[in-house]
Amino acid sequence: MSGELAEKLCNDNIRDALRTLEPTGNIKERQKEYLTKKLMLCMVVVVLGIILSAVLWIKERSHVDIVDNRLYRNAYGDGVRQVELVAENGSEEIALSLEIEEKQYDAKELDALMQDFIPILEETVLGDNQSIDMVQQDLCFVDGIEGFPFLVEWSTDGEYIDYDGHLLCESLKQPVVVKITAVISYNLYETEHSMSCYVYPPKADNDTDTMLENELKQTEADSRENEFMTLPSEINGTGLSWSFKKSYNALLVLIAAPLIALLLYYSFDRDLYRQVEDRKQELRLDYPEVVSSLALLIGAGMTPTNAWAKLVKDYVTKKENTGKTRCVYEEMLFTVREIQNGISQMSAYERFGLRCQLTNYNKLAAMMAHNVTKGSSNLADLLREEAANAFEERKHMARELGEKAGTKLLMPMMLLLGMIMVIIVVPAFTNYL
Repeated sequence: MSGELAEKLCNDNIRDALRTLEPTGNIKERQKEYLTKKLMLCMVVVVLGIILSAVLWIKERSHVDIVDNRLYRNAYGDGVRQVELVAENGSEEIALSLEIEEKQYDAKELDALMQDFIPILEETVLGDNQSIDMVQQDLCFVDGIEGFPFLVEWSTDGEYIDYDGHLLCESLKQPVVVKITAVISYNLYETEHSMSCYVYPPKADNDTDTMLENELKQTEADSRENEFMTLPSEINGTGLSWSFKKSYNALLVLIAAPLIALLLYYSFDRDLYRQVEDRKQELRLDYPEVVSSLALLIGAGMTPTNAWAKLVKDYVTKKENTGKTRCVYEEMLFTVREIQNGISQMSAYERFGLRCQLTNYNKLAAMMAHNVTKGSSNLADLLREEAANAFEERKHMARELGEKAGTKLLMPMMLLLGMIMVIIVVPAFTNYL
């Protein structure tokens, strides 16, 4: 990236923040590096978004056309296949979602995978009915329950339910009692479980969507032993044509990628400003320690310049041992080097206050500069008084930080309270019922 482009893309706030964080660095090179990093990340997000969009687009169009109304199942062990279909009858399109179970094999293989348990069987056989005492829709005559090693066969004693559980009660006017029997077998073990159900006249249902959905489900269930299922070619005498439902995930990704890149672009600036605020917070916290240390050393007989250099020397030694840096001592070290390079002490202290950008440090710099020009016999007393005020301000700051932390913890505490109320109330309510 050229320097001229970096100058145009960097506003004054970003330039000041970079200068604050690295006062000794080359600001032009720093802003060029900063913008290059930010733009590269945004470009990576956009490129990845385009690639992902293309992959989704290719995947969504990888389905072959439906030929002879056949949908092929997954092989055994490959799981359920979820498809989105569109049925066209010439005048409208009906969107449907269908789960196609994996291909199942003969009864011998099913015996090793299926089990049966009577309470679960009684609940499963209801299908979409609410109670065995009011059957108005087809029953679900399953041939096994996953997790139990039994094979189930069904029989009925009446003409209103066939062996597949379909209701044959179009002409039924009054409810009738029908006995259904489940023969549960496993190897040489065999037992029967009988249930009496009350079959009511069926509900009138002329909704094309519901009829087509029910027929799809029934066709899927009846063809689970086949390699494919055949979709119905007509409904209510109207011909149907089938296709897969179109998905717009690729378009959504293509739109979202530039938006995410734009958010990242501006989040870089927000992160930069946050670093500046963190630096100011660190300076505020370290100010009492710096002032009290200077007061102690000057009160012990050292000159202000030597006391300043002593703090810097101790910091450099500690940094070499621990690797930790503190902003205020880095600025003090920079001031010492400025003095060593020929800048006057008064100018060096004033520049120190400007770099710190805080009122307290401007006051400290003014006291040090005044001592250089006019001398001050009571500088140690002034620093001790300033240290006392600084420690009081630090206590007030700590109190504010504690209040902010308490506010941030309010939402998790409310969530915990809600969870505790659920843990207490739900069992009590359940026992009451």
